Amino acid sequence: AARLGVDACPMEGFQPDRYDEILGLTAKGLKSVVIATAGYRSENDKYAAAAKVRFPVDEVVIRI
Repeated sequence: AARLGVDACPMEGFQPDRYDEILGLTAKGLKSVVIATAGYRSENDKYAAAAKVRFPVDEVVIRI
């Protein structure tokens, strides 16, 4: 996402059981553990140039 100029942020306080039901994850033996927002960064973001940690997509994403 960052390579496309899109930032992502994890969110707390969601209902994983409802997400699992809506996305059909239970039938696939999967469970949701995190949700994230995505959007374009502000030009005034002082943290935009800070060092980031990047993992290979295949290590963190399962396509459903």
